[in-house]
Amino acid sequence: MTDSALILRPATREDVGFLQSLLPRFISFGLPLGQDEGAVLAGATQNLLSALAAPQTDSALLIAWVEEENKSPRRAGFLRLDTERPLFGKPFAYLADLALAEWAEGLGLGQILLSEAENWARAQGLKHIQLHVFATNARARKLYERAGYSEATLGLVKVLKGKK
Repeated sequence: MTDSALILRPATREDVGFLQSLLPRFISFGLPLGQDEGAVLAGATQNLLSALAAPQTDSALLIAWVEEENKSPRRAGFLRLDTERPLFGKPFAYLADLALAEWAEGLGLGQILLSEAENWARAQGLKHIQLHVFATNARARKLYERAGYSEATLGLVKVLKGKK
């Protein structure tokens, strides 16, 4: 990102249209077996709107803006973080959502947003970050691997056929 800056700020109601415009990015890579596009989009929409309507002190919904020389600032993506409190073990940061506009891919913004997620987690006093990513989302998996994330659990699925 030469001659440009990334600005992060809390999301506001004025960002709803932008947030919704990025939701198709969550299914554009082809979903794994057993996942329904409509259900994924509906769930992601509900989670984002809930986070926007009722912000919590232990979560964040941040909009990433790119300011470039001689251009108007524009929204590039968003990051949603939560604090999870498991029954066993210590609380941890959960990277719930990360999405970039298609024009913003390949600029290093994903790595910057992950660094910001780490900064947020540290500021909350949390010691690690967890996330979930669809196995079919190769681009996101590469981003997370480059940032030092590793597999912690592995989910398997079998789609059942009708009764015989």
